[in-house]
Amino acid sequence: MATPFTSVLKANVIDPLEALLKAEFKGIPVHHDPEFRRRGNFFIRLIPFADELEVQTTEDQLRNYAILLRMYRLTKGRFNKSNNFEQLINFSDRIKRLVNNNSNYKPSSTYKWNDGVISSINYDPNLDDEEVGYRVADLTFNCNVLI
Repeated sequence: MATPFTSVLKANVIDPLEALLKAEFKGIPVHHDPEFRRRGNFFIRLIPFADELEVQTTEDQLRNYAILLRMYRLTKGRFNKSNNFEQLINFSDRIKRLVNNNSNYKPSSTYKWNDGVISSINYDPNLDDEEVGYRVADLTFNCNVLI
């Protein structure tokens, strides 16, 4: 008999995080592409990269999940600090505040995660050849889930 399971990463982390982002940033697409694809002038990719056991008991587990939020802003022509770089900073700050306001996330009283935080932001990440032309910011989202 197959072991029943729920994809905790998807149900408790990726889907709720995507819903929060879409509600806050209406009109900015959120994608799950494992490889880069040009998706317009401004978009976000969610890239899960860690699932670590924090505490194991006989009854349950506390797991820490990490998701890379890679934010893209297409820059054409000459680089302009106020139009290109500051916009990434402003959106990053809004995401930090959004996550902080929802650090123990229970929409409609349904537990999703606790201790949600943007733990780091890299405004100058390494880019693949296909990503050149975009200003990119990498935000690392971490949260704990009791399962």
